[in-house]
Amino acid sequence: MPVGDWNAVVMTARRQRVAGLVYDALLAAGVQLPTAPAAEFARRAQAISRKNLLLAAETCRLQKLLDSAEIASVALKGAALAQLAYGSLKVKHTHDIDLLIPPDRAVAAMALLERDGYALSFPADQLDETQRRAVVRYSREVAFIHPDHGVFTELQWRVADNPELLKEVHAGSPTQDVVVADGLHVRTLARDDLFAYLCVHGAHHAWSRLKWLTDLNAFIAATGADVEHLHRYAQAKGAGFCSGQALLLCRRLFALPLPDALASELQGTARVRRLCSIAAKAIAERSRGDSDGNAPAAARSFCTQFLLGQGWAFLAGQCRTAAVGIIDVISLPLPPYLQFLYPLLRLPLWLWRRTAAFRPPGRGR
Repeated sequence: MPVGDWNAVVMTARRQRVAGLVYDALLAAGVQLPTAPAAEFARRAQAISRKNLLLAAETCRLQKLLDSAEIASVALKGAALAQLAYGSLKVKHTHDIDLLIPPDRAVAAMALLERDGYALSFPADQLDETQRRAVVRYSREVAFIHPDHGVFTELQWRVADNPELLKEVHAGSPTQDVVVADGLHVRTLARDDLFAYLCVHGAHHAWSRLKWLTDLNAFIAATGADVEHLHRYAQAKGAGFCSGQALLLCRRLFALPLPDALASELQGTARVRRLCSIAAKAIAERSRGDSDGNAPAAARSFCTQFLLGQGWAFLAGQCRTAAVGIIDVISLPLPPYLQFLYPLLRLPLWLWRRTAAFRPPGRGR
């Protein structure tokens, strides 16, 4: 079937962050593109390759830096996943570096990156010691940017916002070394934990960017792992709904082979079907470009978080996560004996910020 609007194809690939993969597939299939879309795809593919080489080298360097300070670190996604899934750094879109570290070493790791030239960018560009300890307790990550080469690096001490979700996967979990370039290797999670993490990460975002699902499908295919084994492992770690959603979506979009009994089991699970429906809407909205600032999408994303696990501990953890805003924690750092007030203060503080935002500027004296 001829393509009527190649510009729309380019735009959709950009929104879904799969431009390198689409271009690679088109070249492999011998598809002749019009001049302008071909040039745009080539430009984006070259940019992806250059950035991945930069991020691979920086990931390796940062892990050595953390090792020298006796801070364990595990790279999540990024260059390691690109190599595992595609055997190349040329096609996978990678935005930043994600490093999983122990929570009790998070403050030290922040200081180490700052001494290395990185600057805080999230949740604020300045945090004192009290705020940093509060962020470690109530959040799961901070982000830095390096002013010289513009690399974003996130330090994470949990793999999910809800501390009960996949809590057995951490910086001390089994790892594997992945050679990403000549002389460069990156330490990432072992295969089964990496699969479970990728499912949780994608489910958390309702798979709204197709790149996450594409990477997962390619990772499964490249490892040659038994799909049912991967699912049962994720299930045992408390991520069964996330894994079930991911596998059904890969089956629907990429024809991932599933054993008949497993496919029947997943399709017969009401929550998995609901999560698949949510993800399908999120992917479609992203393709159309109407997901940003979309109130129904934001509400759907909020509700999705409560569907990713089960049990009272998971529900309590999700309620706690939803009830405490990181902006409140850093704008009003409370002593430990008063931190139970954060859920009670969230609405008043939000109203105060909204009022302040719309308050006319004061007159000069």
